[in-house]
Amino acid sequence: MSIVKKLFYEFYSPLKDHSQRIFFIDLLRFLAIILMVIYHTGYDLSLERVVNINMRAPFWYYLPRIIVPLFLFSSGMSLNLNAKFEGVLKNFTKLRFRIFKIAFFAALISLATYVLFPKYWIFFGTLHCIASCSLIASLFLGKTLAPLILGLMIQLNYFLNIIPFTDPMDSIKIKSMDYISLYPWLGVFLIGMGLSSYLIKFFSAISCPDSLRWISYISQKSLPIYLLHQIFIYSIVLGLSKVI
Repeated sequence: MSIVKKLFYEFYSPLKDHSQRIFFIDLLRFLAIILMVIYHTGYDLSLERVVNINMRAPFWYYLPRIIVPLFLFSSGMSLNLNAKFEGVLKNFTKLRFRIFKIAFFAALISLATYVLFPKYWIFFGTLHCIASCSLIASLFLGKTLAPLILGLMIQLNYFLNIIPFTDPMDSIKIKSMDYISLYPWLGVFLIGMGLSSYLIKFFSAISCPDSLRWISYISQKSLPIYLLHQIFIYSIVLGLSKVI
């Protein structure tokens, strides 16, 4: 399979049998996707002034702060569980391409937003953060205690400010539409890795009923949905802004 086909395989690949997937992780991703669509719909409506929405209101302010950890936590879980089920060495080979693919699409997002919204372009958004976290977390593949402790330490330091840390990006005067810093979000990713085996012991018995298998299908296509949903939503909102 060519490199181009591999990069875009998730866009046209057949859906896997939902019974072979971990429903708990699919549920987390599904929830993140739904909340993401809601947030970006509100953001676009506000951006194009179709509807007067105060994006600094508590609901809209905290919504992305729920979406991001859901994506990162579930990504951390998936990373470690794949290593456990497939073997660390085999999974590391897959992981390298996975990181490259996410970084490739992150770069496309940066390029597209720089052309369309130069004042608010995305230079380090959700995909950039996931790719970077995956690269760092690859040092802990197959382990649970080490990433869990490190992840908790990062979160503890963030909330208690034990060791003061200033994000170097704070000095850059760019108001990005989507900036997700490694600190403290790497901690959430590592906690997902560390808790993966423990949580699966509790949730592995929960299978996806046939009536809800569409949740697993949507979760399988989380990357294409992430990449394409904004194009779809913004196109509709932009059309509405011309007639309203």
